[in-house]
Amino acid sequence: MQREQRASVSHWEPDLLNESYKDEGQRSLLADYCMNSTIHGFKYFVGNKRTLIERVWWIVVCLVSFYCCGRFIHNIYRKWDRDPVVVTFAEKPTPVFSIPFPAVTLCPEIKARKAELAKVEALLQVCDFSFGLELNNDTYADDVVEQIQRMAIPFDDIFVSCGWRGQAINCSHLFKPMLTETGMCYTFNSMSSDEMLRKEQLHKEYEYLTEDQRSQKWSIDEGYAINAGGNTYPRRSFGAGIRAGILSLYLSLILLFQNSFRGYKVHLHAPNQYPRMYSQYFRIPLSQEVSVSIDPLVMETAANIQNYDPNRRQCYYNHERYLKYFKVYTKSNCEIECLANYTLKTCGCAHFAMPRTSDVRICGLGMASCCDQALSVLEEMDLLQALNNTIKFANRCNCLPACNAIFYNTEISQALFDWRKLLQFDGSETTEHSYLSIHYKVSRFIRIKRSELFGISDFLANCGGVLGLFMGVSILSIVEILYYCTLKPIMARSAASRAATPKIKTAEKHSGVRS
Repeated sequence: MQREQRASVSHWEPDLLNESYKDEGQRSLLADYCMNSTIHGFKYFVGNKRTLIERVWWIVVCLVSFYCCGRFIHNIYRKWDRDPVVVTFAEKPTPVFSIPFPAVTLCPEIKARKAELAKVEALLQVCDFSFGLELNNDTYADDVVEQIQRMAIPFDDIFVSCGWRGQAINCSHLFKPMLTETGMCYTFNSMSSDEMLRKEQLHKEYEYLTEDQRSQKWSIDEGYAINAGGNTYPRRSFGAGIRAGILSLYLSLILLFQNSFRGYKVHLHAPNQYPRMYSQYFRIPLSQEVSVSIDPLVMETAANIQNYDPNRRQCYYNHERYLKYFKVYTKSNCEIECLANYTLKTCGCAHFAMPRTSDVRICGLGMASCCDQALSVLEEMDLLQALNNTIKFANRCNCLPACNAIFYNTEISQALFDWRKLLQFDGSETTEHSYLSIHYKVSRFIRIKRSELFGISDFLANCGGVLGLFMGVSILSIVEILYYCTLKPIMARSAASRAATPKIKTAEKHSGVRS
């Protein structure tokens, strides 16, 4: 039994394993680190009894582990850098009174009053065919807005009666004139021109927006204040359906031509957004009752990703992106400004509805095709970028979505509006009426939330897991490397200097005795 035990013990002797655990003189700093390192595999690099094949084997294994760690950590970093944000639904529903009722911009399809069109009709009777061709040669039309405003249909000829939340209100208290690319329109519940536009940058010839009622205890980032009352501005509804909150309009329009476009264009948008009537609208036909139910869509951004770069989170806060003509950043406002700048760069003038400075002229009919081409180029910007055939000016627009934004999805239904029977009217056939009602579809909705998917803590945890799996590395292993690179060499030099001092003194003492 004793012989078997001795054989077993001798089988595990370090000499047979080509290992040396005893101090055999001074070791280099690298050898000392490898012998004592907590990183797996490093201790097999050294040892005076270890063969070259073993050392090469472990070096190769450690290099492969290092390579695998690098590849995995690189993939983790790319994921953290490329997709740090996720869009999810909020945990709890939100009541509709926490957001403003949409701004409603209404534009009549007939752009001029009957008397003004009669003048043009009479002029065409006495002018030859070249009269129309000569109109198209005008490069600039600096007085076009004045002409449009003068010929526009009077307010009272459009709005017969208005109601808000079940109460009849004077329409002039609700709707204010606004200049859009389709001419003179009227807007309800929009932010004031002082809050939306940088008037110091704009010309003084005419106003784009005439709303003067300022927002009260509301902002797009913070929402309504807790102490905001029911009559705050922008106006808000307190529930769904016709009884809870509704905007009702009784509209009138005088027909001019039997083959002309009839009715109205309507665009629902956030109060802080300037309307874009050429692409986002629905129509109200004449002699129709149109009911619009709104399903709000609210995008909000969590506070923990506010420190991310805007290109990483793919959105801008209002204070992060400066617009020359707008005080409020929205994707739509940015695109309007970008279109204005690009049209000016390409055509040398601006469309009458675009924001411009006092030294910029308005494009005439001769530049209409150029303005349309500029609009087409910017609308195709995303496709051109995908095909690597980008336009440098378009790239500088960079109109990312706003981090906090409100959208209003609509469901529209309509039916015949027999207003003659309602009013017992048997008069002129040149006048038609329509009825519009707008209300929320639901009393509560689910917000969409942009939040952090992969933060710095997740990145470090994943990197630590990979390093621990392949190399057994921890934070203390990194501290250990720093120790051997800084404190250990200093302490070694200090110990060597202290050890050398007694020898020098002893040598001097012996030298004095001999003398």
